[in-house]
Amino acid sequence: MVQPQEGSVIGSGRSADEVQLQPVPRLEWSLATEAHPPALEAAKPASLRRSWIHTAPEPQVLELFRKLHGAKRRLPAPWWLRALDRGELPSREAAFEVEDEVHAVLRARPGWVFVPWAGTGEAGYWEYAPSDRAPMQMPTTVALTDEHNGWLNVVPAHHDPEPVAIPVKGVAGLVAMLAQIESW
Repeated sequence: MVQPQEGSVIGSGRSADEVQLQPVPRLEWSLATEAHPPALEAAKPASLRRSWIHTAPEPQVLELFRKLHGAKRRLPAPWWLRALDRGELPSREAAFEVEDEVHAVLRARPGWVFVPWAGTGEAGYWEYAPSDRAPMQMPTTVALTDEHNGWLNVVPAHHDPEPVAIPVKGVAGLVAMLAQIESW
């Protein structure tokens, strides 16, 4: 392969020693969702809100998401950003309130553990430790979702490869169902 000599002109009138950057959408989004600085302790959803998508002005976050998300809708994003993009949430702050309310309810009950390692930019999820018993391979889990306007799904303890998530009608619905959920 022949390399242009320093100072020579390449097709577009640029010299060979100029650096030309091309946007890489997935890399740009990865940087936008990466926590800066990384959370050293993630004991609650709020401790994970350290990335650009959590702290930049909301209109800029939505603009970048819409620009990179495209027609295929395959960009990994937090539940609240997808709902906000569709106009189903009034603000990012409203989503954070939902996350914090769920955490407050489950933290107050014995056996619930917050698990911070979820998908890109996600808030984490909660597991009910007493349900982690044989023959179950996965404990009962409460996760945030944009699949419905209740924003919560519960997955009972299971050993199936594809368990069925049960939609919950918001934090009030979670509180009403907790005794049942904890009995699974």
